[in-house]
Amino acid sequence: MDREGEDIAADALWASRDLFLRQGNIDVNHWSWLGNPPGTGMRPEYVIGLPLEVRRQGPSIFVKAELFSNLAPPPPGSSGEWADRVWHSLTQMTPPMRWFPSVFGKLAPNATVEVELRDGKRVRVLKGPIEWYSVGLAQRAQNPALPPVSLEPMGAFAKAEGAGDVRVMGQVAVVPYRTLAKALTQAALLTAGDPQALDAKAGLSGVPALRRESLEALYRQTAPKVLRGLLTGRVEGSLKGVMKAFLRLGVPERVAKRFTTRLGEEILALTPKGGQGESVRRKP
Repeated sequence: MDREGEDIAADALWASRDLFLRQGNIDVNHWSWLGNPPGTGMRPEYVIGLPLEVRRQGPSIFVKAELFSNLAPPPPGSSGEWADRVWHSLTQMTPPMRWFPSVFGKLAPNATVEVELRDGKRVRVLKGPIEWYSVGLAQRAQNPALPPVSLEPMGAFAKAEGAGDVRVMGQVAVVPYRTLAKALTQAALLTAGDPQALDAKAGLSGVPALRRESLEALYRQTAPKVLRGLLTGRVEGSLKGVMKAFLRLGVPERVAKRFTTRLGEEILALTPKGGQGESVRRKP
């Protein structure tokens, strides 16, 4: 039950998923449909992304979505600027900002609405049909039981997430993260046995320099996840624990040792009197 005393049946959303995927959007606070302030008309500048897939797991509906990524500097106040704002709040802020999902649509003329009593409260159960148009991202959850959106696969997507397809837009190829990570891992494997593979890039040229650049990209992709695990307690604060975390992310063992040492040194540099940085450097 949401804050307005309504319960939208999962069957209704599931039956309307094709319409949502064809014509729906991801927006901020449903402002693209309701206006800002509400009632002022549709505002397309608040559309920040598109749904890619809908899956069901028991009574829950999960949506995989993609925020817009700008190929050129976005005009002020445009969809691209709002997409950048939301992405920045999720990826470049510590802690990340929480955005809660909210469903927007309307009941079909032949929709069924039932009233139930739950713990002495009247609840309107919307059984559909529903025309589902949007998932809005908001700072306050309309349904208190819903968790915030996540950058990592969750629910029905958690174990079935695939690499996806590479899409070409003009002169730019958009590569899904998992596809890129796999390619970087393969590039790292090629460095096995190469004494120059992890040397400073400034002293390299040709193929070794390209390999070093690939490893830098791999480190930038995996180190923040390991650090997040340390801060949340999911990764043990020792050399052995950190190295295992890198290995779980697909980093080859030889490279993981270097990544572990590097991360420990970077944390220590930011921790004047030990603390977490000291625990990363401690012998297991």
